[in-house]
Amino acid sequence: MRKFLFLSLIGFLSCPALSQTDEVDSLQLVLSRLQAKDPTYVNVANEIAFKLSMVDQQKSIYYINLAISVAKDINYQKGLIRATTLKGNSFLIIGLPDQALSYYLEALRYDVSKYPHENVRLFNNIGEVYRRKEVFDSSLKYFNRALVLVTNELPEFQPVIILSNLGEVSLMKDNVESAERYFEQCLTNSLASNDNRGQGYGYYGLAECESRRGNLAAAIRLMKSSIASRKQANHQRGLIQSYLKLGDYYSSDQISLEDSASHYWESARILAEKNNANDLLNEAYNKLYSYYLGSAQIQKAAYYLEKHKNLGDSIRNAEFISNVEKMQTALQSELILAENRLLRQEQIQREAEEDARLIVLTLAFTIVLGLGFATYQFRKRRKSFAENQKDSSFTKTLLALSKELNERDLKIDEFIDNLLRISRNSLQSDRATYWRLDKSNDSIYLAGVNERGGSTKIPSRSFDRDQFPKFFDDFLGNRTVAVTRISKDERLADIYEQYFKPFGIESILNAPILIDGNFVGFISYTMTNCTIREWDIQEQRYVGSLADLIVAAIAKDRGNKLEVEKEGLIKKLQITNKSLKEFNSVISHNLREPLTQIIGFSSLLNEQPKEADLKEMVNRISLASNKIDKVIKELSTVLNQDEPKAEEFKIISLERLIKEVLELLQNEIKTQNITIEQKLTITKIKTYKPFLSDALYHIISNCLKFSNPDQRLNIQIETFEDNQNEIIKVSDNGRGINMDQVGDKIFKMYQRFHLDVEGRGVGLFIVKNRITALNGLVKVESEEGVGTTFTLEFPKNISLLNSSKP
Repeated sequence: MRKFLFLSLIGFLSCPALSQTDEVDSLQLVLSRLQAKDPTYVNVANEIAFKLSMVDQQKSIYYINLAISVAKDINYQKGLIRATTLKGNSFLIIGLPDQALSYYLEALRYDVSKYPHENVRLFNNIGEVYRRKEVFDSSLKYFNRALVLVTNELPEFQPVIILSNLGEVSLMKDNVESAERYFEQCLTNSLASNDNRGQGYGYYGLAECESRRGNLAAAIRLMKSSIASRKQANHQRGLIQSYLKLGDYYSSDQISLEDSASHYWESARILAEKNNANDLLNEAYNKLYSYYLGSAQIQKAAYYLEKHKNLGDSIRNAEFISNVEKMQTALQSELILAENRLLRQEQIQREAEEDARLIVLTLAFTIVLGLGFATYQFRKRRKSFAENQKDSSFTKTLLALSKELNERDLKIDEFIDNLLRISRNSLQSDRATYWRLDKSNDSIYLAGVNERGGSTKIPSRSFDRDQFPKFFDDFLGNRTVAVTRISKDERLADIYEQYFKPFGIESILNAPILIDGNFVGFISYTMTNCTIREWDIQEQRYVGSLADLIVAAIAKDRGNKLEVEKEGLIKKLQITNKSLKEFNSVISHNLREPLTQIIGFSSLLNEQPKEADLKEMVNRISLASNKIDKVIKELSTVLNQDEPKAEEFKIISLERLIKEVLELLQNEIKTQNITIEQKLTITKIKTYKPFLSDALYHIISNCLKFSNPDQRLNIQIETFEDNQNEIIKVSDNGRGINMDQVGDKIFKMYQRFHLDVEGRGVGLFIVKNRITALNGLVKVESEEGVGTTFTLEFPKNISLLNSSKP
């Protein structure tokens, strides 16, 4: 049970919408419920350490040591290998490759050959250590060992990262041709498996190859492809590296687009700060510092130099020390002015004549500083408490909605309505809306609303995506789109006047609904009455999680519908099988008698009978042959047409169809004293016309055949609908049938109930056959001497039901 709980939670946390903090909190909750005595405990501790490795090394090491301790106690080798590898990773991340290598080699001393996946990780990580130490031969050796292991033992595993690493080492050795082969193989494998992360590595490496050759235009194009793939894969660290490298390309002497270089370096900085990628952030700060220093923008250069200095351990960076020396020269004139100002202030201070005034000022300053510090601490604690409360509210909401999602009988519309209501309250927004994509015309229309006060003021209207493409391009390129002031955002300028402004919407937070990479809609939270609001990162992640819950609900709803269709198809096949058995029994009976006669008389013919007997035998054989011919023709009538396909169902006019059927029976109608009344409430229906025409022909023909000779025949034809069905009803005042005696025989083949009227008992069998093929239902009500009523019922979603046929 504990393993099942762990695996289920890991699968849920793998969804990209959950933040790193949410994942760690959920895993810690699982760990607290486990006993430190089995492999599951070790696996959870390792997973927590892995999640924390990029954001909090100290906490990550704590969980690694915990996993190692428990794994040794219970002799769980796989967990011990994984934990030791993670410990090596932690030292590699902080820039200590020698310490990392010692732990990787320690992991190799365990029986790692039993676990090919862990073995591949170790070989790849050791290769990475040697690459950073620029020991290229050893690096290539371990990367190739990882590649051989994947090829021989893990054929389903795509070694895109290993191929990328081999390409990187080849570039470091200035072997561009070899590097290009590895990166092309990496890209080919990634495209075949639809692996966006691997595609990012492939495009990045090929861009570097083109850059080494001096083909900057090709390098820029490939690096932009790398950025697009890494956005799709949500590969944040890789995206930062691509931004940094693209900025380098634009800053080259051959391209005079320095503004573009700073744009991509700024993009890398923002993303690195968001993801706590300090090594890459350090690189971004250095590039921005150098750029602004070269552009004589001293204040900006000083700002990024200070940021550079404040990063952990960067003060020991020789590159930083060099930058400080450059900065000192650039700031010399500013320092001289600052020193002059300081001297003037000191002179004024020395000229102060009243010591008491200085004491009072000093005391006042101390008091103000103390009050300011106390106020700052109070506000900080209050903000922390509010954030914790908000985080708790978001977590409870997601857990409640997840529980509702797991209910067996999920109703998608009710689920989305409930999600909008709960999340609007959690976010304290004025309005929550759910918009759905209409694929038929590529427009967005309103599908659900929940707003403060409960009265909807939004008209049900749709928007063409082409009306505001800037917004949607940015929308699909990011997890969420948060806008503080819509009136100042150029992405929304096209739609602001016609939609946002009339309803007083000024701040908006959106998240796209994506299924298999395809856009199907989005959820939106807005502030009305021109209220301005900042949407923090917690709220943006929360809305992203809500979007993923809607994706899961849509997938489950589709699965439920497929299950219903499957059950309907099985039921229909069972009915068809039963009908075939009955049909086989009837046909066998009707063919057996004439065939027996033919065989018997044929045997007598071989005995040379008298001439008088011979004529009688030939006559009998002829009668039996005619009977067989009739049966075969009747079979042909029933079986000469396959069941219709979904695309053959068309919308037809019932009025015209009934008119055509009556024209086919006009000879029979002219010979009788008859009145035909029509009351057509519905005039059109989606069906397969030949089958419905055939069924109505036989029903009205029966009305004519079995009329009461003592009174004028009255046939009534009605069409109407109820909540679920479209209905055609044909009634007469003919002879009628005793249904208690007939039972379910009425639709069987060769059943006749009025022997004084010519017929073969095939018509109603054909009616049943045709209506069933149309996914319909036929009912009969009849009373002797009163008349008969045939009712044909067709579900309104007949085309959907029919589409499930093979």
